[in-house]
This record gives sequence, structure tokens and C-alpha cells, in this order.
Amino acid sequence: MKLSIKNAFQGAVLILTSNSIAAFASTEQDMQSHCENISLQVLGSGGPEINDGLASASFLLWIDGKARVMVDAGGGSSLNFEKARADFNDLKAILLTHLHVDHSAALPVYIKAGYFTGRSTALPVFGPASGGDFPATEDFIYALFNDRPPGVYAYLSDNIRQQASTDFLIEPQSVEPSGDIWRHQLTADIALSAINVVHGPVPALAWRVSYKGCSVSFSGDMNGRSGNLQKLAENTDLLVANNAIAQQAGRIAKNLHMTPQTIGKIASVAKVRKLALSHFMLRSRDKKSESVDIIKQNYEGEIILTDDLGIITFQGTP
Repeated sequence: MKLSIKNAFQGAVLILTSNSIAAFASTEQDMQSHCENISLQVLGSGGPEINDGLASASFLLWIDGKARVMVDAGGGSSLNFEKARADFNDLKAILLTHLHVDHSAALPVYIKAGYFTGRSTALPVFGPASGGDFPATEDFIYALFNDRPPGVYAYLSDNIRQQASTDFLIEPQSVEPSGDIWRHQLTADIALSAINVVHGPVPALAWRVSYKGCSVSFSGDMNGRSGNLQKLAENTDLLVANNAIAQQAGRIAKNLHMTPQTIGKIASVAKVRKLALSHFMLRSRDKKSESVDIIKQNYEGEIILTDDLGIITFQGTP
């Protein structure tokens, strides 16, 4: 299934003069030109539930026809990685928004499967620093794969420590922006940015991936109170926002996740060009239409409802 980005003001009432039509067409053409080689594929549009028919959170950014950056690695995403016909050798990095199970559980699956792909280049894994009950990303990786002392999968220790049997190494790195935007040049053309967001007591990051002037931003799980996402996602071409709760959610859920109203306000303030909703749960899945209507009270751009294996493109219908 392919979802194409169409109208920057879908659902809004427009009064267009000939000049405004020309300006709109120019904006749309500009987006197509600087994002023409990028698409985003959804490997998992669900959350932690096992009765929703969805894989847990994971996204794959395709650049020039190759799967270059994975954001989160939730359960079930590895099967969809295969269905997407992605090549593990093409990955330049895995970005983790936080270390909850539904965003990271498939990481060992990818690492073990990497042995059978012939990968030989290092794989950076970026994620949050430690906090509360959660380890730093480096310690998380070592707890999984270390053999000194033994971790959960110590038999894969040759992926974190050079040995005779090593095929490729994981390079874990914790990111601690402390309210400022953290930046990293991943390759000559791919730049990463991150900022801390509030997901209750859980250390969490929002991510932005940029390629030659085109950017895709990811909220991860967050409640929206820090004000940081709108800084990171300012003028981004696409914001993927987690829609895990409905507007009428309880206090505990709202401490962890954004309401639809919050999503709409952030997207509007950040001047996001397109908005995609994901990380659906049973409590939000059946209220998608209601959530979209609430978001539209503040945000006038196109709103895309994601599904597993759906592809978002930045040009005309493929």
C-alpha cells in the first residue's frame, strides 16, 4: 500500500486567486523536488498490545531506493522489514526514541539476522541516556549482548566486541540533548537531530532525519509538555506523531502521551508540512476520525493515518 502526499491544505476551505494558485503550486513543486528521492515506510504502526493486529512501532526511511535509517524496532517489525524487501546491509543507523519494549524488542532479531546478510560495516544505534529505571543506550546494548559479564544474548557478543568471529559491530551511543537540539552528521548527505521529550518518567527522544534539504521528524512517545518537539520539527516536511490516546484519556495516559489536541497545536506551531499519525492502540484506533477532527481545529495540513507496510511519498501518486 502506498500513501502519497497530496494537498497541503486538504480539508480546509480555500479561496484561491491566480497568484495564490501559482504560489501553492510552487510550494508543492518545491517539496517534490527536494524530497523526490525519499519515502517513509511504516514497519509497525501499533503499540505494546498483542490483540490489535499491528506490529509495534518502527519506521524505515528509504533514500534513493535504499533503506537507510530505521527509527525504533518494535516487535513484529522484522517480518515487515522482510516484506518491504529492505536490505540490512543498506542501513546506516538505528534510532531509538526510548527503551520501552514496543520500541526496542526486535533489536536482537535484527542483530542476529545481520549475520546471515553478510553485513561487514558497523551499525550505529542511537538512543536516550539513562534515567529512572532505564539504562543508557550503551548499557542497554551491553546488557543484551555482552559476555563479560554475560548478558541476555552473550552468544552474540562478537557484535559488540571485536573477535575472530565478528562480522559487524554495533556502535551504541546515548544522546542527551538537555533541552538543546543534538546534531550529528551520519553521512555526507544524512544528518540526524534529536531533542529530549517528556514520556512520563521514561527517558525519551524525538528525532529528525534530514537529507539534502528534506526532513522527516518523529515524536516518539511523549506528552507534549516540554515544548521541545515544535523546536525540533520546525518546518519539517513530515512529522510522524504517536496517536496512542484519544482526547478523553485519563490522567496517567495523558502524562505519557499527547492528546489529539496537543498534536494539532504542535504541528501548527512547528509549521509542519505534513502530519502522519501512528502508534495506534485499541483506545485510540477506533477514534481516529474523532482525533483527526480535533487535530484539524489547529492544524490545516494533510493528515495521514498510517498502517503497517504503508509508504508515504513526497510526490505524485507512484
